[in-house]
Amino acid sequence: MPARGMKVLVTGSTDGIGRATAKLLLERGNEVILHGRSSEKVRELAHEFELVTGTRPRHVVADLSSLASVASMVRALAAELPALDVIINNAGVGPGKKGDAREETEDGYEKRFAVNYLGPVALTELWLSLCQRPPKAILNVTVSGQETLDFEDLMSTRGYEGLRAYRRSKLALILWTFDLAQKYPDLAINAVHPGAMLDTKIVRETFGQSWGKPEDGARAIRVVLERSLDEQLTGEYFDVERPARANAQAYDDRARGALRRATEPLLAPVLAAR
Repeated sequence: MPARGMKVLVTGSTDGIGRATAKLLLERGNEVILHGRSSEKVRELAHEFELVTGTRPRHVVADLSSLASVASMVRALAAELPALDVIINNAGVGPGKKGDAREETEDGYEKRFAVNYLGPVALTELWLSLCQRPPKAILNVTVSGQETLDFEDLMSTRGYEGLRAYRRSKLALILWTFDLAQKYPDLAINAVHPGAMLDTKIVRETFGQSWGKPEDGARAIRVVLERSLDEQLTGEYFDVERPARANAQAYDDRARGALRRATEPLLAPVLAAR
């Protein structure tokens, strides 16, 4: 089923795979809500797309490292838009350069865990509590290189290494994806690795070179979205366009429960004000 005529929020749509995904979905006749951390960049992108499509896309601004910023964006969007058909949680922060020091957000959380996991969870859970109609699909963009979570050190305070923190944050996103799919069995909720070493800011910063195009990742996201809706697939992890096996921890009910219990107090200030 072609992905057409839907209202789609694409986070992190000012760069890389997010930008290519937003463009592809716009070209296929969808109403895409652009998201960026920089108001200037997201406005420029909306203007650029308007020149191509003739319609200026709606755009929102939030820094996913700040739970207050995420909550403000979601509430503002919900006030003017009663429903979304699709949420694509694409925005993220990479491992950084080898040897980079550990960073904390304004909320006091390790940056990769906050941006790659807590931000999408807060955005989605708050939207689900405020919207008049739940989305048809939620697609969470992750990576194939996942690393098992340490529940004694979710904030990576011991022996910090950026790539490990990044991979753990992306596995956390998959655990939550599976948890959310169980909670909302009528929705198509999946995780997707859109491709390795694509030409994105994260890859260039981490590895210094890339091999594929962001458009390849956008195509994978579009295919997985269409399959999710057409075949009513949910609770799956896709490696590019095919269902695959994620890290074993993602299928452990005890691990998902532990992550859920650890997450609830971190998001309580945001979700309690619903």
